[in-house]
Amino acid sequence: MLDKTIFLGYIDPGSGFVITSLGVWVAAFFLGFLGIFSLFFKKILGFVRKYKKKIFFVLSIIIGLSIIGVIVMSSQESEFNKKVVILGFDGLSPRIIEPMMEQVRLPSFSALKERGSYGHISTTNPSQSPVAWAGFATGQNPGKNGIFDFIVRDPKTYGLDLSLSKIEKGKPIRVLKTKAFWQYTSEKKVPTVIIGCPVTFPPDKIYGRMLSGMGVPDILGTEGTFTFYTSESLDKSKDIGGKVFHVDKQKVMDMYLIGPKVAIAKGKPENVKVSFKATIQEDNRSIVIEYQGRKSRLKAGQWSNWQEVNFNLGFFKKAKGIFKFYLAEAEPEFKLYISPINFDPRSPFFEISYPKKYSKELADTLGLYYTQGMPMDTWVVNEKRLTEKAFLEQVNEVLKEKKAMLDFELKRLKKGVLFCYFESPDIIQHMFWRYTDPGHPLYEEDAPQEYKDMIQSWYIKMDSVLGQVMKGINEEDTLIVLSDHGFDTFRRSVHLNSWLRQNGYLALGDEYSEQGSELLMDVDWSKTKAYAIGFGAIYINQQNRELHGIVNPGAETEALKEEISAKLKGWVDEKYNKPIINKVYHRQEIFWGDNSDKTPDLYVGFNIGYRASWQTALGAVPGNLIEDNIKKWSGSHLFDPNLIPGIIFSNKHITKENPSLYDITPSILKIIGLSDQELNDCNFDGKSLF
Repeated sequence: MLDKTIFLGYIDPGSGFVITSLGVWVAAFFLGFLGIFSLFFKKILGFVRKYKKKIFFVLSIIIGLSIIGVIVMSSQESEFNKKVVILGFDGLSPRIIEPMMEQVRLPSFSALKERGSYGHISTTNPSQSPVAWAGFATGQNPGKNGIFDFIVRDPKTYGLDLSLSKIEKGKPIRVLKTKAFWQYTSEKKVPTVIIGCPVTFPPDKIYGRMLSGMGVPDILGTEGTFTFYTSESLDKSKDIGGKVFHVDKQKVMDMYLIGPKVAIAKGKPENVKVSFKATIQEDNRSIVIEYQGRKSRLKAGQWSNWQEVNFNLGFFKKAKGIFKFYLAEAEPEFKLYISPINFDPRSPFFEISYPKKYSKELADTLGLYYTQGMPMDTWVVNEKRLTEKAFLEQVNEVLKEKKAMLDFELKRLKKGVLFCYFESPDIIQHMFWRYTDPGHPLYEEDAPQEYKDMIQSWYIKMDSVLGQVMKGINEEDTLIVLSDHGFDTFRRSVHLNSWLRQNGYLALGDEYSEQGSELLMDVDWSKTKAYAIGFGAIYINQQNRELHGIVNPGAETEALKEEISAKLKGWVDEKYNKPIINKVYHRQEIFWGDNSDKTPDLYVGFNIGYRASWQTALGAVPGNLIEDNIKKWSGSHLFDPNLIPGIIFSNKHITKENPSLYDITPSILKIIGLSDQELNDCNFDGKSLF
């Protein structure tokens, strides 16, 4: 189930996972089993002694055949002897990259354009990152691959959850419903390396190596929950992205690192905690932190190095995590930030790589790194707990780690396919767009020039990454560089459920209430015909599908969809006299396939500047219809996909007109040797670019 936590601007299952404690009763069971087993041990030992020569002979044959099998399998590796390198730069926009190339500020992108091809690439509908990268990886629309929004609902309960990852019976479950290109390349025995692709938790078993990306939780089981201790008095407003605690400022202060919840035989699951001590030093500008035999000193305005922590889960079971401290202030107030606690890549609680030891290999070779799928903590900046300066230091660190992984793998790639994902440009544009848009409510004319130039500076950083890769490949190799969508300004938050209520399609249990709470908690389903969740999804409250559905399927549902669509397209923002919505899409227009019955009945394509509100995403019903976006999360891509294409470059000439994200997978497979008939049999929604 979904809690109310929002992280990185996305919805987070704040309850996380609950680890079942084995407890004393399991220990008793184990000891009992050991006693029973010991009764047979003497007989087994006697049998081995009596027939040891025959047993040795049989084992030798089995081992020999196994070695031969491994040699034979190894010899079956594909004859494909070139490299295919794909760089995913999340969110790069044509409206920024094209003027910068004209100004000769992006030499690597410009050189790649001259050598091969450049153009726009259409994104998925909706234009959300997990949806787009799932479409990229599978070559199929959301109705086939099953990823159609950050937020999904269970029509039988109206419960909300995240689509990025799923835990069942204590194990992560693959959320993609269809095969990704790395599974096809693996079947053909083409060496494949995947670094950080979204929606890859848990990792697939491939012929190569994979490090999971967006979807990997923190140690709490959430998409990222920070902890913040402050001596300031706390106001009544709720911090959304983390846990904020008041602490009395003293020379020595005791606080806690918060670990996963553990279920016990009786009682409510509780978070495991590790206490730590912070001692303010004589200079009043630094502290010494001590816990679990570790001791480190931290100055105000300084990030710590990676810190390690062990959470005792009971019965010799531990969860190992890594995290960073940031001392925001020591004087006059005390303010200490603790990043979401990541899985230790050397010993993660869940597998985050394939092979299992790959995450440890990277850590041993390159140093510790963020394992959380969405590593950059934007919400702590939204809530003004950390400054942009501290945030930028974190983003740069993430980029440094990802570049090191790419360099490491590129150097040892002799042949095969390599994909590496960079989330940094997307996050920078989300958080710094307000400095570039005079029409944004948070625009600051006298803001530091560094912040006004921040977005373009990160395009230059991506150009540098590209330049290094171009030096590491040959002319016969293939290089593809793309973004999943474009970007633009997010000025106004739109409350879709409030609009549905005002127009008579949604009712609250208390008809006189000004607003309805999150998670659709206050909705009167007996009078509700439609409801909204996620970032533009509208569902009809349909009989025989929803728990308390009242709209007949078929003609009545279709007529209602047409009616809602027509009214939405006529909705005008009275403050600026602008249309809010560019187009409303019916399910069958954008979703088809075996999983399309789970997708929204309608999807709203917003005009630039307008976006579904955070409240809409969580199923809330605010009192007003639309309001200014006054959060630092000021750039977005959750608009009508036709308005925000991404970009694509290649060192090979692209012959396909109007390329889309769905074309990438069939292009990769065409390059490694799949025939046209094999590609047709894969049921892709795209065609080869070449």
